[in-house]
Amino acid sequence: MGGISSAIQPQTFNSFLPIVMAQEEYRIRWLPFSRSAADPELHQITDRLLNIFWKLERSIKDSQSLDIDPELCQSQLVELAKCGRAAYHRFFENEQARNLLASSFQMMGTEIPAPTFVADTVPFPWELLYEGADYRNCDPDRFWGYRYTPARILTPEVDISQHVMEQAGPADMLFCLHHRLRQAHQQEWPAIQKLILVKGRGKCALLTPKGHLTQVADGESLLEYLDQASHNIVHFACHCEPSDTDVDTLLLSLLKDETCDEEAQVIELGTFTCLMMAGQQFQRRPLVFLNACQSAGGTDSLRKTLNLPQMFMKRGAGALIATVCPVPDLFAAAFARQFYTYFLSGGMTIGQALRETRLYFLEKHHNPLGLAYGLYSPAQYRLAQPPMLGGVA
Repeated sequence: MGGISSAIQPQTFNSFLPIVMAQEEYRIRWLPFSRSAADPELHQITDRLLNIFWKLERSIKDSQSLDIDPELCQSQLVELAKCGRAAYHRFFENEQARNLLASSFQMMGTEIPAPTFVADTVPFPWELLYEGADYRNCDPDRFWGYRYTPARILTPEVDISQHVMEQAGPADMLFCLHHRLRQAHQQEWPAIQKLILVKGRGKCALLTPKGHLTQVADGESLLEYLDQASHNIVHFACHCEPSDTDVDTLLLSLLKDETCDEEAQVIELGTFTCLMMAGQQFQRRPLVFLNACQSAGGTDSLRKTLNLPQMFMKRGAGALIATVCPVPDLFAAAFARQFYTYFLSGGMTIGQALRETRLYFLEKHHNPLGLAYGLYSPAQYRLAQPPMLGGVA
């Protein structure tokens, strides 16, 4: 995977490049272009991408290793590039639009561009757009997820200036997991807890029915708790699946203590619960990390317009990360640890931290599954760093 530069570059709000989507057109900055690629067409390409991700997922599960065979990695990158190039040229069919994108990115100089799709639907995993001319000789740096810091705004009715760009520190995390996910319990939680608690600068609590969390017994009471809680990060390492009565539902465990309790009570938090309790807001505007299977929703029209990322953002989340496909427990745990290392210890913006984490797994493990992680808030969001820590602007 040589040739990809992961040198840390600055990122400020000047790197924000809005791409505002409507049914018949889209606008890059203020210039309108006719939209050729309809949502169903982009959904169809997404389904093909998900099948490629499934092969990578299968490889990780079979080998129980983060490492993917280099030849398999390259072949799957070619397949991803084929779909990504088709989507890129279909969506940005107008040559003037492609030229405007190129000139806009060049104007940002050393800053990492943050192309940000503003729409109330999720028609495509934009990290997979591929702007290279020859997908057969795949250059990973041509994927938007490796080259830029793409993001989505699922609440176009909210002005971008009202989004949180910097969250007051130090880190104060609520960690929610499902007890059947062994890697989440044995690797993800201890590593992230250690990272946050280093030198006593932050706080990290596990979802257990004790202390301030005694009131939590179901999805409704968990939302009520989060509305008033001090947590500026809420991390979900759990299952996400459609249920009989809901579109997408997070399955969480109420652990009695920090041990892996097989009798733990499982609670459900879904889109219907969020809708039922609409009108209430998270006071602390936390970063919400949905490190769960296909937490961004499916490719059907309902789940693209009614999904957990949109529900959490409407409730007042400051930033949100979700996955476009099922991710093996082993990879999810490792990806989260590396992301928080960059985001918390490296002082990066959320867009930079996601990009660098994707590059880390591609370079170190020949593993492109990091492209399945997407950002559903401005890429410039960051946690304020104490003066002695410095950090990247």
